[in-house]
Amino acid sequence: MCFACRTTRGRNTSQGESHHMNGKQLLRRGAVVGFGFFALVGCGGPDAVIQEPELGNVEQGVVVSTNGSFELNNIGASNYVVLSAGSTALPGWTIVSGIKVMKSTYKAAQSGVQSIDLNGLGAGSLYQDVPTVIGGGYTLTFWVSNSPNCATVSRSATVNYGPSSASISNASGSWGSFPRTYVFNATSTTSRIQFTSTSGGVSCGLAIDNVTVTGP
Repeated sequence: MCFACRTTRGRNTSQGESHHMNGKQLLRRGAVVGFGFFALVGCGGPDAVIQEPELGNVEQGVVVSTNGSFELNNIGASNYVVLSAGSTALPGWTIVSGIKVMKSTYKAAQSGVQSIDLNGLGAGSLYQDVPTVIGGGYTLTFWVSNSPNCATVSRSATVNYGPSSASISNASGSWGSFPRTYVFNATSTTSRIQFTSTSGGVSCGLAIDNVTVTGP
């Protein structure tokens, strides 16, 4: 028996968040992953379609956030430094109340060699205003762990992202396997991303790293 193989490739044509399998298309984070299918044609017989996903190109969103891994400025040989309100030592971020920048020698970072603890000497807060297009869809991702001195104690915070907010908590010194992910539609030409500890009266809280905001 002889066969001829015919391949049809999928095209990236849509935008949005959906999953559509079975030889069609997969759409993630505003871009399509195209799938093709292979038709094996028997000589003198009917077509028999075998659906095999063929990975296509993915269009990545534009990163609009800055210094999301807290690598700037490098704190040098210190295990950590406490940044007080108004400090300009963390480019891209505004410090509302004291936070720590931690080196990997003290707390292994999720990305790079530095991460932050939302508690400096007490509950802290910081934010970044990112450029956005009104009505545009944006995705915020970040990783959560606990500061070493409270690695197995529940710590909590709030995150504000554009017009929305959410409560987050953690009780592990691990960064886990997946980031926290939130989506929003911008209502202004700038959108604020703010992390605020809600674990008061203690000097260790949630650790945050690898913050990314992507958009259209």
